[in-house]
Amino acid sequence: MNIHTIDQFISVYLIICHGFALSFGEQASTTVNVNGIVGHEVALPCNISPPTSDDEVSLVLWYKDESSTPIYSLDARRGVVGHGKHSSSDNYATRTYFSTVSEPATLQLTAVTENDEGSYTCRVDFKKARTRYSEITLKIVVLPRKPRISDGKGDLIHKVAGPYNEGDSLVLLCESEGGNPLPSLTWWKEADLIDESYEVTPQKITFNQLHVPSLHRNDLMVAFSCRAMNNNISLPISTSVKIDLNQIDGAYEPLISGRLTQLECRTLGSRPPAVITWWKENRKLKRTKNWTNPNGNVSISTLTFQPSLEDSGKYLFCRAENPEIEESAIDNGWKLEIHHVPVLSLRLGSKLRHFHIQEGYDVYFECEILANPWVTNIVWKFDRKELSTNTSAGIIISNQSLVLQKVHRSMRGRYTCSATNTLGTSVSNPFHLKIQYAPLCRTGQKSVYGAARHETIQIFCDVEADPFDVTFYWKFNNTKEVLDVTTFESEDTWSKATFSPTGVADYGTVQCWGKNSIGTQKEPCLFQLVPAGPPNSVSNCSLQNQTEHSIELECSEGYDGGLSQHFVMEVHDTKVHKLRANLTSLESKFYVTGLPPGTGFIVIIYAVNAKGRSHAVILRTRTLTSPLKQSQEESLWQMTFSPLLIVLVAVVAGLVILACLIVLGLKTRSKLRHSKDTKAAKADSSDERGVVNCKNMKGVGETFTSWEPVESEKYPASVPLLLQVQTSSPTLTNPSDTSETALCE
Repeated sequence: MNIHTIDQFISVYLIICHGFALSFGEQASTTVNVNGIVGHEVALPCNISPPTSDDEVSLVLWYKDESSTPIYSLDARRGVVGHGKHSSSDNYATRTYFSTVSEPATLQLTAVTENDEGSYTCRVDFKKARTRYSEITLKIVVLPRKPRISDGKGDLIHKVAGPYNEGDSLVLLCESEGGNPLPSLTWWKEADLIDESYEVTPQKITFNQLHVPSLHRNDLMVAFSCRAMNNNISLPISTSVKIDLNQIDGAYEPLISGRLTQLECRTLGSRPPAVITWWKENRKLKRTKNWTNPNGNVSISTLTFQPSLEDSGKYLFCRAENPEIEESAIDNGWKLEIHHVPVLSLRLGSKLRHFHIQEGYDVYFECEILANPWVTNIVWKFDRKELSTNTSAGIIISNQSLVLQKVHRSMRGRYTCSATNTLGTSVSNPFHLKIQYAPLCRTGQKSVYGAARHETIQIFCDVEADPFDVTFYWKFNNTKEVLDVTTFESEDTWSKATFSPTGVADYGTVQCWGKNSIGTQKEPCLFQLVPAGPPNSVSNCSLQNQTEHSIELECSEGYDGGLSQHFVMEVHDTKVHKLRANLTSLESKFYVTGLPPGTGFIVIIYAVNAKGRSHAVILRTRTLTSPLKQSQEESLWQMTFSPLLIVLVAVVAGLVILACLIVLGLKTRSKLRHSKDTKAAKADSSDERGVVNCKNMKGVGETFTSWEPVESEKYPASVPLLLQVQTSSPTLTNPSDTSETALCE
């Protein structure tokens, strides 16, 4: 039997033994977790110490995952373990070695790859004791790439950043690709941690942007380091840059956009005097004044400068040069920092298309702000009304973003954002949000149409929709059947159908639907086609205003009889039996002016359409008494009389009363003869004036602060009838009687 055959036999034997051992041998009590780094070396521990001092190791086998073939073996069956035979599979031939010297023994795996990750089993066979198993889980860590540092413009920085001016802000972006697990990125200033906030892009790039608001003189040549770390067994991967600062004498303050300022540049010691010029970037500035002191060793130049927003970040400097010496120019300057009111731009989110926003969509706005100093307050407005976060209404405000969840048509309109800093408040461009929606019935349109038999009538259906291209269809329901209506025409968001009822079955409910590209109208517009008739009376009339010369009233409209109606109000003066006003209105609201003060009135209101008029509503009121008249009456009672005047008035009054009694006695006899005729005439006059029931009539002297309806409304409202009453009572001289007659009418 040759050596090759013996090796094959041993391998088969080991596989069989491994299978039996897995079934009957001692199992590992714990699992050891080991981390390895790609490209580095890792040690997998295995306890090979015999359980008793008189025992020895005979065979050690290493398996990976579920494979039944060992990846490494140490055979000490023919000797001691220190002189055992080591062998490994082809994949691990040059990368593995089992060290029995260390405690515990370890399988050394070099040049680790990601494929080495997995579960390893170490099987130890003893000459006397039962087989022992150890489970090791190897987790492979892939280190990230070395971090890259770039400035705010995106330019890579290798060793030194700058030079910057004292007071400048510093923006450094650190990026690191790859890594498993993904690394954390932290910024360090020398040995101090200053920023540990990092983010990861969808492309698995980890980044951390450092923002230093203002650089100071002690930041000169200070190292800022970005460290990437994704494990605890290796050192962080670090990249560092140092900060270079311009050496500028004197304090520099930010300039304000649009405000004139004067800057001074001074040089010393030049012979002959230095020539000073001012520059912005590569452009020479001309608004300067130069002078030299009498000794000629000090030159001063003053620049009058009006900065703009576009100057922010540009380099402004003065240059001093001895005209007699070549290449003697020296510069001193700084990068301009311009303060300005906020500049705002309002737009939709980058993934939204304005002309495709429909009801139910989520919409978000972004308010882009350019401000220095930064803003302290941001306000969002919709149609000039300030918005605030209201999650139940689907409104979420997050600083520079406005989110509208599940928008509906009521959210259409004009949106703006405004921002405030120490220099003022600015408002963005207005953005008019359009929201497309399916048709719905426009409110306020006529819903009842009246038509006589064989009369042709058109019913108008008006809907709100976006887009405006609406297709209509109609149906007619007379409670017995539902019929399609085909006699209609449409344009954009309105349609009109033509009906000509000939019988009872042609009256009923008319339904109208609209449909556009967004969807079909959910609830139809409903119209009632009814036989035409006179309108109903107005109701709930109330006095809105009452002055010395005017009255204003408002009533609730009644059913219009299916036709267009208007309203008539007649105002009758109860004192002089005169029609003061006759008004016509499309609404049941009236205002009458030019009336005499302190006068009672009868007001008659009724509705009119093409089929007739409604029953009249009869009301009564008064204008207020003039304040001047009241004061005169009060002054009469406040007059003082002398005793002599009172005696004279009493004597005269007594004589007058005596004369009246004598005349009255003489006439009494003549009137007794005609008493019967007089009673009959009064009875006839009473019947003629008793057309309207006046049970609740009040005295004319009363001032009415509200409308009081006359109980009987059977008598039609008619001006000629009132005039007839006036002519039928010509002998009435009592003002109160005259007023009562007019009130009853």
